[in-house]
Amino acid sequence: TGCIGTFDVGPTQTESQSIELGDADTAQATIKMGVGELSINGGAANLMDGEFTYNIEQWKPEVSYEIRRGEGQLEVSQPEVTDINGIPNNDINYKWDLRFANDVPMTMAVDLGAGKSDLVLGDIYLTDLNINVGVGETNIDLTGDWRESANINVKGGVGSTTLKLPQNVGVRVNTNTGLGSVDVYGLIRNGDVYTNDLYGQSDVELEISVSGGVGAIRIESE
Repeated sequence: TGCIGTFDVGPTQTESQSIELGDADTAQATIKMGVGELSINGGAANLMDGEFTYNIEQWKPEVSYEIRRGEGQLEVSQPEVTDINGIPNNDINYKWDLRFANDVPMTMAVDLGAGKSDLVLGDIYLTDLNINVGVGETNIDLTGDWRESANINVKGGVGSTTLKLPQNVGVRVNTNTGLGSVDVYGLIRNGDVYTNDLYGQSDVELEISVSGGVGAIRIESE
């Protein structure tokens, strides 16, 4: 351990960035964070309104957007940095606060590393959702006004994951526990499959696949 060096973190910076939908009819959002705190909500005036706080200059978030065949393709990512060696001698301050439009049909993929994440997604117009949980605490809130049926995949990691489900649409959850544990509350169990009372009767239904990693996953109905 005596050979491991340290480096100085820089001053804390906060930047805002907004992405307009443009001529696109739908959107695809890809979120990749390696280390830090992530917050995702709806209610944006644009396709995305983001606020980024960081104190390591090399980790300045990268945001790209282009339109292909009527679909807006948005990516927000933490840079992969190879020239930082050692450990910081002060606390790392790295936070993203992302808000998305409620009225744009969207697919979303979220790839998490280490840290805490609060994802409030039920009011965003999602048609497909994939979340890879990393290390730490992850809260996923799917309650809200779902406009159409969607496929949702959640892959657990190391740490704790809480998944909150709506009761105003049909819900079916297929679980694969892996080495961790999955606790389910407020749903009807049939083997590894859980449903609510509206499943099979509602025009809008969520098909959810949850696979456990090493940590604990809690699934609860609204």
